[in-house]
Amino acid sequence: MRKVEWHWWTIGQYREEERWLNKKAQEGQALVSAFAVRYEFEPCAPGEYTYKIVFTDHMPGTDGRIAFEEFLAENGIEEVGRYHRWAYYRKKNDGTPFEMFNTISEELAHANKIKNFATVLLAVILLTLVMEVIAFIHRPKELLGVVLFVALMSGFVFRVYKDCAKLVKELEQEKRLFE
Repeated sequence: MRKVEWHWWTIGQYREEERWLNKKAQEGQALVSAFAVRYEFEPCAPGEYTYKIVFTDHMPGTDGRIAFEEFLAENGIEEVGRYHRWAYYRKKNDGTPFEMFNTISEELAHANKIKNFATVLLAVILLTLVMEVIAFIHRPKELLGVVLFVALMSGFVFRVYKDCAKLVKELEQEKRLFE
């Protein structure tokens, strides 16, 4: 029987999210669908699967993404969830490590890509907030809800940015230790 769980993770917390998914797999719960904050599991043999999450280089349906997914399928890796460029992959646990990155430098580049995305998103949201505050000065009654919503979104996106910056810092420290 399938079970749905709801969890909140920012994109900068993908390592924690992966650990949680792999713990669920160790407990006999296989992720079969993921979208935003919704996760659907079904029973499996404990430890049957290993999971990885990747912020892909290509949007779904593009030639680059299709080629990437074909390569993964040839190596026994299947996609079990997707949210725009965010993808959830699993592989049957055959005793060999399931890594999406060969080196810490590659994972650091991945984390920087996520941080850059969060930076652009934060800049857009903050610019929107500034424009809405200026408009609010001229029409306060009509725009109060919009200003509050954009301010709330700014706080959320800032949290995402902070998580991404923390992840990049942790990976830079790991890189200094191991490479």
